[in-house]
Amino acid sequence: MANKFVLLGAKGMLGSEIVSLCIKDNVTAFDLPEFNITDKDQLRRAIDDANVVINCAAFTDVEKSESQQDLAFLVNGEAVGNLAQIAAEKNIYVIHISTDFVFDGKKDSPYEETDVPRPINAYGKSKLEGEIQLMENHQNCAIIRVQWTYGKHGNNFISKLVSLSKQRDSLKIVDDQFGAPTSTQEAAKVILEFAKKKHQGLFHYAAADFANRFDVAKFAFDKLNLKTTLIPCKTNEFKSAAARPANSRFCCEKIQSLLDKPIEMWQKPLERFLENL
Repeated sequence: MANKFVLLGAKGMLGSEIVSLCIKDNVTAFDLPEFNITDKDQLRRAIDDANVVINCAAFTDVEKSESQQDLAFLVNGEAVGNLAQIAAEKNIYVIHISTDFVFDGKKDSPYEETDVPRPINAYGKSKLEGEIQLMENHQNCAIIRVQWTYGKHGNNFISKLVSLSKQRDSLKIVDDQFGAPTSTQEAAKVILEFAKKKHQGLFHYAAADFANRFDVAKFAFDKLNLKTTLIPCKTNEFKSAAARPANSRFCCEKIQSLLDKPIEMWQKPLERFLENL
């Protein structure tokens, strides 16, 4: 029997990418405004006859999470707990997407799955709560933490910079935050591979190698031949409601050992993305 996939958060940057890669009659996709993951009855109906649930639904606004903590914890924490309980009743396999923001960024080497999470903002705390709720209530699941995602379906670091470059002669970009810009298209392929093979556990996924945000911006602007001057600066020069981890680097050896293909260096997928902008 073919897997029946249910995708929650189908209109987001990552969810949209999964929908575009899926065989249309094999996935049922849900998102706001028709579907609200915080409504337990709606959630139960949505996943009722699924074999696999992919949860990309999240309150992802890092800044607003500071002033709307109740909503962030409701969507990113409590709703995931409800999903876990409902899925456990029918032993439905769940893939849940989490984030590098569960860490404080103070480690001086890449984060492994065994590292203790210490989130430094409300968004990270709410996402960690979702991980805990899922793992405490359901064993037939995978949590995949991703970082620095970009894609054609949403607002992200790359698209914001390209948009700003049309309005300004110069842009200040932080050079003290390190990670790997990660394509939602590549992440979606990995998620669908997991959906078929039903790997269980906690995993880190990001593009290979790493850079700071300034270097990523410079790479993108050089490829696009944009004339805007980029000026390196420090995180503390920006006023922000939410603290950001300085180190978001992931060790991806665990997930790589399960994947059919090697994870590409971050430059390759980013180049393909920029060619289609």
